Amino acid sequence: MRRELVREIIFTGKVLYREGLVNSHAGNISVRYRDSILITRTGSMLGYLTEDDIIEVSLSGEDPLDEVASSELIVHRAIYQETDTKAIIHAHPVNAVALSFLVGDSFTPVDNEGKLFLGTVPVLSVSHPSGSPELAEALSEHFKNNGEGVVLVKKHGSFVAHSTLNYALKLTSDLEFCSRVYLLLKRSGYEL
Repeated sequence: MRRELVREIIFTGKVLYREGLVNSHAGNISVRYRDSILITRTGSMLGYLTEDDIIEVSLSGEDPLDEVASSELIVHRAIYQETDTKAIIHAHPVNAVALSFLVGDSFTPVDNEGKLFLGTVPVLSVSHPSGSPELAEALSEHFKNNGEGVVLVKKHGSFVAHSTLNYALKLTSDLEFCSRVYLLLKRSGYEL
């Protein structure tokens, strides 16, 4: 089971990188594994992950390996502690990040697939949007109260919490596609 999850994380990293949803050393992936979290190593290249880039840390609290795990571990751990989520992807999709500067506290896609699969995407604004206790609290509360799905963090990136890593990947990709469609239409002068 653990080996399969590690392979799934490695595959997901490759797809995220190939689709341009993360840059070379950004983003992170985790899955719940028994009483632990399997999470990507800090500074790892998601497009070129190896088994050594997947760190196993305690779900319940501090662990000696926390220092080498992703800098967003605090956020992942808080979400897992407050929900039944099985997988989390944090990405930096370019169009979605750009869109976060232009919208208020939510984004509703204009394309049919976006409306169907994403619905309205909350856009959270926090003072310290990278690996902070503030972000951990805001996202864990959101997912606790609203269930699995997608959240866009203003000026930072997306977080998707879901029951499967594959569907979290799909939603991350959907968000970027819908953001790109929206921005292209806006740039063309189309009335949104």
